[in-house]
Amino acid sequence: MRAVEEAMAGRDHLLVEAGTGTGKSLAYLIPAIVGGHRVVISTATKNLQNQLADGELPFLAEHLDRPPTWAVIKGRGSYACMAKLAERFGEDLSGEGLLFADDDRDSMVAIKDWARSGATGDRDDLPEAVADEVWRSVSVSGMECPGRSRCPQGSVCFAEAAFDQAADADIIVTNHHLYGLDVTSGGNILPEHDVVVFDEAHRLEDAMSNAFGVDLSAGRLYSLANNANRLIDPKKKANDPIGTLRDAAGELGRLVEGLDGTRLRPGDGELGTALRNGRRAADAVGKALIKPDLDTDPDVGPLARVKNQVGHLLGDIDLAFDLPDGYVAWAEPYRGVIRVAPIEVGINLAGGLLTSKPTIMTSATMTMGGRFDSLADRLGFLKDPLEGDPMAADIEDPISRTYRGLVVEGSFDHKQAGLLYIAAHLPDPRAEVYADDADREAEVLIDAAGGRALVLTTSYAAMRRFAGHLRVAKPYKVLMQGEVSKRELLADFTEDETSVLVATMGFWEGIDVPGPSLSLVVLDKIPFSRPNDPLNQARREAVEARGLSAFDMVDLPRAAMLMAQGAGRLIRGETDRGVVAVLDQRLVAKRYGLRIIRTMPDFVRTTERRRAIQYLQDLTAASESEKVQTV
Repeated sequence: MRAVEEAMAGRDHLLVEAGTGTGKSLAYLIPAIVGGHRVVISTATKNLQNQLADGELPFLAEHLDRPPTWAVIKGRGSYACMAKLAERFGEDLSGEGLLFADDDRDSMVAIKDWARSGATGDRDDLPEAVADEVWRSVSVSGMECPGRSRCPQGSVCFAEAAFDQAADADIIVTNHHLYGLDVTSGGNILPEHDVVVFDEAHRLEDAMSNAFGVDLSAGRLYSLANNANRLIDPKKKANDPIGTLRDAAGELGRLVEGLDGTRLRPGDGELGTALRNGRRAADAVGKALIKPDLDTDPDVGPLARVKNQVGHLLGDIDLAFDLPDGYVAWAEPYRGVIRVAPIEVGINLAGGLLTSKPTIMTSATMTMGGRFDSLADRLGFLKDPLEGDPMAADIEDPISRTYRGLVVEGSFDHKQAGLLYIAAHLPDPRAEVYADDADREAEVLIDAAGGRALVLTTSYAAMRRFAGHLRVAKPYKVLMQGEVSKRELLADFTEDETSVLVATMGFWEGIDVPGPSLSLVVLDKIPFSRPNDPLNQARREAVEARGLSAFDMVDLPRAAMLMAQGAGRLIRGETDRGVVAVLDQRLVAKRYGLRIIRTMPDFVRTTERRRAIQYLQDLTAASESEKVQTV
């Protein structure tokens, strides 16, 4: 808290690694409020946003002499669009509704009634969940919305109301992606603020890469065709611009589905032809739109939305078609998209943020061996001051990109709380016999724990293999990611104390299951990126071009951070006890293994299987004894 106070007052940058239970959010909120600073808090997850808005901030408002005001703002797609609702149900939302064949009528009417009731318009506040397709039909993205002045419902817009509330707030809570969009817009999205705090900062690099890049897909072309269909000038329908656009979308979709997910040049070959056809068709749609009489029928509402959509689509295709230096493109066939992203986000952050605004970053996992160097370098910070920093050339009162690093120990005594077991006797994970041996190792450990296990894998194939083996071998209820929603999975896992949950990368962080339902975390392998991962491959090349080690600067830090996050799922409360089991002998067989271990919670370490089994059996016996005593 003192470090945050000094950074805010001195307009300095601060990076803090602080373990679970240290009270990170209070440590940055209190100095912000007491010091009278206007602060944006950016998080990676909705859970933390809700925790801040519903927990810490109301608590501080009650107990501080200077109670703060606060607001949560999200991207426009998170709010219902009153203009779209009015177009279907009438201006006062009292009509029967213009409903298309593929709409869920009950959901649409429920959203309409909710919107009329004085709701926030935030999808997360809906009383009942609705399908993504339904929500898309009553919301707009930032690429469509024409803004308050060009929308007939601008005065009652939910998104604008949220931004208005934020404009008067002391503390603004948002997400990394939206903050990245604010940086790229030159600060035109979020309200003015003195300081930004990035919580869950270990996820900032990927979030910023996502925000600074673009996705191109057949879906975007189809969406434009659907939205523009009723707005085409009758005189230009003979050329069938909508049909041409849909044909171009189909062509692009078929090509993307057949790509292999490696790096590519979007402007080359058949893909370049498909993108060129898509751009030409989208441009033709834009030129075929009805021309409003600006005196009696101004360019607002659906027409303004479609024109915005056309402009963004053309610009994004141009970016992909003529790929700039420092950008990389690849296909993600499972999503049906071509992804274009900057190789390094540090350049954007250095010029758009770090030279002009004090920045505080915090997370439970940010360092390698207690050093911030790797992450700080990738995010645009400097070790030493740079005279005449070129990134600050246009800044009136620039600040240095140097930073202070602070490591704060967590409140849990990990040596007393748990054991780190490394299965050194298993074969190298790259060996053919590894899979069967790893399955059996996990089975033995889970048996000793009486279930109560979270098995985290580095691939979907491994996840399905572990789950299939355990369902045959053991009587415990085995839950697997993807079979039901994440929320249902975690609820089932928590309620059924002896159940086993098998999941992949989306569960290595952000999972909070305190208590007896989790006494064993199994990590199948060190989560190195695959060698041909397009973005990380480009990052490796960029690092090597600077004469540095790609393994030390890209691969190892990412893997170590994920290992620390995965191991961190075990101890979530003061009374939690258990074992983290790593089924990857490289953690002790390779020299880099110790560097990874030093990023993980400081458990007692062992390579003896019998010791891990005994530890788990003792925990299981104690848990069963406690139940008997309670009864």
